[in-house]
Order: sequence, then C-alpha cells, then structure tokens
Amino acid sequence: MNSYLAGFFESYLNIETAQYVDRLKQTVTGLPNWGERLRKLFDELLTERTATRGEFCDYTFIEFETDEEMYAYLEEVRAYLFLGATEIPLPPD
Repeated sequence: MNSYLAGFFESYLNIETAQYVDRLKQTVTGLPNWGERLRKLFDELLTERTATRGEFCDYTFIEFETDEEMYAYLEEVRAYLFLGATEIPLPPD
C-alpha cells in the first residue's frame, strides 16, 4: 500500500474518525491539489487491489470479514469524496 494513502487511512478513516467523512469531503474539495492526489491514489488502490483487510486494520483498527468488503467500503468512500455520491459511507460496527 502506498505510504501516503496508508497515512491518510490512519488519520482520517480510523475507527474514531471514519464517521466524520462528511467533514473530510469539505476539506478535499477545498484543497483541490490535495484532493486530486488523493483521488489518484484511491483510483490506483481500487484498480490494483494491493492492500489487504489486515493492512487496512493495522492503520485504522477497523476490521472487515473479507478483502472484498473492505474494497466495497473504499469504493463507497471514493464515490462520496470524489464522485458526488450523497450517502455517507460507514464502516462495519
């Protein structure tokens, strides 16, 4: 996993902050250069699928049953942050 994206997950999508992704969207849209870099990293990860649910958990303390569930969640996050989706993605309990 890209270290920049891993740091983003650790800071903004961890178990304590993931429910505030709506606030994060404001930041992403307010900082277009940062948002574009982040979007490219999301696109790359979701295309190449180089991370595992274990790695994601190491950074966020959020556990998924399968890698597919983790990628489905990350697809929802990408859609919300960058593609105009209106439903706020929530990680599993």
